[in-house]
Amino acid sequence: MSEAFGILAGALNEAIADTKVKNLKRTIRHIEIEPLSSFSSSEIKQIRQGIGFTQDLFAKYFGVSTKTVEAWESGRNKPSGPSARLLSLIAERKICI
Repeated sequence: MSEAFGILAGALNEAIADTKVKNLKRTIRHIEIEPLSSFSSSEIKQIRQGIGFTQDLFAKYFGVSTKTVEAWESGRNKPSGPSARLLSLIAERKICI
């Protein structure tokens, strides 16, 4: 029997033994995730101006281009995914900038 096989067999036996322990506690966390908010172009601009950021600085903070922020504020595009989540957190003052 190779050393690697011995190590794997030992780990497997340990895992099987762990499942047989009677008072083994397993914790499952319940997390509710709020749906992503949708913001109008004017709301995005108000949020940006409210924290005193230029479009360029706002873009750097979000990790997007200045053209993307311009598109959000003109209504040509909408923030999605992490950008929408971060915008929600800023709007709700859940994070300090």
